[in-house]
Amino acid sequence: RVTEYTQGTFIIDMIDPDANASVWRSVTQSKLKEETIRDQAALDSAAMRVLAGFPPGALPASQ
Repeated sequence: RVTEYTQGTFIIDMIDPDANASVWRSVTQSKLKEETIRDQAALDSAAMRVLAGFPPGALPASQ
């Protein structure tokens, strides 16, 4: 049995413009369904997960 799926990768890089260097990167990956690709709420949720660790060393936001 073969199961095919699309793997999605969401990357955010924070760049220091003065040094022209990456200062922070976060990556999340997951299987994508066709309907998820067009679901703005799912994309917003992925962005929140990716940005949860920014800035480095910050305390988590209260829920």
